Amino acid sequence: MMYAGPDMSHPSVLQSAALKRIPGLVHGFCGRRGGVSSGPFASLNVSRRVGDDAGAVRENWRRVQSLAPPGGHFATMQQVHSTNVAVVGNDAADAGEADALVTVAAGVWLPVLTADCVPVFLVAPRTRVAAAVHAGWRGAAAGIVQRTLRLLGEAYGVGAGEVVAALGPAIDGCCYEVGSEVAEALASCANAAPAEDVWATAAGSGRARVDLRACLTGQLIGAGVSPGRVARVGPCTRCAAGEYFSHRASGGQTGRQVSFVGWRAAL
Repeated sequence: MMYAGPDMSHPSVLQSAALKRIPGLVHGFCGRRGGVSSGPFASLNVSRRVGDDAGAVRENWRRVQSLAPPGGHFATMQQVHSTNVAVVGNDAADAGEADALVTVAAGVWLPVLTADCVPVFLVAPRTRVAAAVHAGWRGAAAGIVQRTLRLLGEAYGVGAGEVVAALGPAIDGCCYEVGSEVAEALASCANAAPAEDVWATAAGSGRARVDLRACLTGQLIGAGVSPGRVARVGPCTRCAAGEYFSHRASGGQTGRQVSFVGWRAAL
């Protein structure tokens, strides 16, 4: 069956200037346009777990696959807001429940699905290691990026100072109002980054607003990543809900966009 969704344009992709300079690296941060899904999932939804039509999701994945070079394939993971990090190889399929994927294999694209959470890429050019991390507030509070960095060091001898990091489109402090339980869970971020970058008071509510990308940037720098090697790519997803899926903007029912990173396969 052929699908004719509301937006048949080619998917748009953002890239990090620093990551683009790394030979052999493939990466991209997709938005919500360019797919065939409809309704709250319009249009490039790639999640099979949100209630979208299965055929539309398959077609959306086919379109995403066309964005990457030939000769490669996508690994997958079931994101559960954990600190589980999975290493995947050439025969990668589904890594199970995890929120970070790591590979040195050529032609394996590591995806992260988001709708306000932060997609984080960690790349070590010398050892040709790439990692894709899904970081919401739970993952940030539990230290998912630090755990991934530790694995890079333990398994591949990667020093944090040689890592290049990019944090893709996600909800920002302008829109991410949180309750006391989230603020308390993320309190360690105040020690990892300048407090004025991470926290703001939501006017009139007594609640906090938190900038997850600032929090994660502080954690990366605190773990030894050079500040000049951490890039923030793309807008706030809540502010740009016409271009990106946003859980906050939709009230809960929405799709997921995909970001991906990996090493080009030799043809």
